[in-house]
Amino acid sequence: MRRRIATALVLALVLAGCSSPPREDAAGRRAGPGGRFVYAIPGEPTTLNLVSGTDAWSLLVQRLVADSLVDHDETLKAVPRLASSWEFSPDGRVLTFHLRPGVRFHDGTPCTSRDVLYTYEKILDPASHAVGRRDAFLPVEKVEAPDGETVTVTYRHPYAPALRGWEVPILPRHLYENEDFAASPHNRAPIGTGPFRFVSWEAGQKITLAANPDYWDGAPPLDNFVFQFIPSEDTALQALLAGEIDYARLSPAQWASESAAARFQRRFRSIRFVPLFFYYIAWRGDGSNPFFADYRVRQALSLALDREGYVKSVLRGLGEVASSPFHPLVLEQDPDATTTPYDPSRAKALLDAAGWRLDPRTGLRTRQGIPFRFELLIFGGGQDHVQFSQVAQESLRNIGVGMSIVRLDWPALLSRLQKGDFQAALSGTVPGLDPDSSYGMLHSSQIRGGQNYSAFHDDRVDEALEEGRRTLDPEARRAIYRRIEARVREMEPYSFLFYPVVQAAVSSRFRNVVPSPIGILGYFPGAARFRIAGEDER
Repeated sequence: MRRRIATALVLALVLAGCSSPPREDAAGRRAGPGGRFVYAIPGEPTTLNLVSGTDAWSLLVQRLVADSLVDHDETLKAVPRLASSWEFSPDGRVLTFHLRPGVRFHDGTPCTSRDVLYTYEKILDPASHAVGRRDAFLPVEKVEAPDGETVTVTYRHPYAPALRGWEVPILPRHLYENEDFAASPHNRAPIGTGPFRFVSWEAGQKITLAANPDYWDGAPPLDNFVFQFIPSEDTALQALLAGEIDYARLSPAQWASESAAARFQRRFRSIRFVPLFFYYIAWRGDGSNPFFADYRVRQALSLALDREGYVKSVLRGLGEVASSPFHPLVLEQDPDATTTPYDPSRAKALLDAAGWRLDPRTGLRTRQGIPFRFELLIFGGGQDHVQFSQVAQESLRNIGVGMSIVRLDWPALLSRLQKGDFQAALSGTVPGLDPDSSYGMLHSSQIRGGQNYSAFHDDRVDEALEEGRRTLDPEARRAIYRRIEARVREMEPYSFLFYPVVQAAVSSRFRNVVPSPIGILGYFPGAARFRIAGEDER
């Protein structure tokens, strides 16, 4: 009997010694209690290609799977990521990056300067359809990789936002160079160098990631990160309350009805921030339709939209009216400028001046026998899109303009925007952290293959945008973008609508979930530091 007990004890000790040890990061720190974090998103990414996928949901996944050379922290300050350091030449034309040694892709292949060079080449390749990234690299004269850990970027002229342009995830050259880039299987199963590895993409359901134990900055405390596709805000709330997801944005009505409950406050922590994001309507003004080529018409429709009333009533004050292509976090508001007011009388006068006269028989304005009736494309899965479009429909009807609402899923809407196949479209954008990010939205070179969805072409704006790129003095740059702002307000290629205030709830089980103007995931290290609270913290 004693022999059997001794044998059992030895076996138990052996099994204990063979069990998986606690995960440690690169510095030998205990990585935490594991677990998973489930994050609800209202739509499904169009692709997980690291350069062509630039919709909001693709970017969230990319941030966790891949690394960029440089990134930003929760205060929006530039921080090193794959590059440990960098420097500019005295004339500002050459930017040199020094890569971290020993970084590997998730398949074990070393990440080198050749991968950075390949990423740059694919961004510029028209066949890559990297429309959201290309404009930041247009001033580049050449990119060189003198050795495996050095990248030198030479610009044609000093380029003020050069560093921010390299906040782009780095592609694994060895996996793509012998494949059809657009049809590669890695566009749905990406391999990067980031803190999480891709596990699966269940269409219509979720994307699952797993912690990268070999991450250069230490293994994430979480075992898994899951993006759950939940188009409906009501469904997302029910999933949050049921414990099926750990983070969800709540509508103003949902927050008012749920947040005061004691049980809700015990289970969730409130997160509130003004995101680096705004909604807009793009008026396609290239003459492809009979309505929006005249800037007076575009001005009139903006004047007819009661944005402030929408923010106060529908959003219950959780928003701010926008009237500029520059988010206030990127370029502070001009104290001498005024927002576009709600002025239906002025809108009617402008339409009259533009030749659109009210037909009393139909209640619609007409010009040369054409009734003013157009289609507005929207993302049908977004509550803000649906609600604002309905309010706008009624506002425009009151000035004699008919508008029908066409609801599309996100891939269909994005495809129509990129093709210019629309009359007007309601969408939103996450601008970059430099005012130059407006280049893609406003410069005429970005009409085809870029994000200038309104087809806006104005020589004065083009020249000022190019001048802003070459100017390094902050005060001089600010003055340039003020001129751009004033001209865009005059020409009104877009109606800038509002900045929504995000009110969200996160499970109180988690620690290190820090909000920023770009959410809880849009900065570095972000989710790589999320962890489940220990017993002594609960």
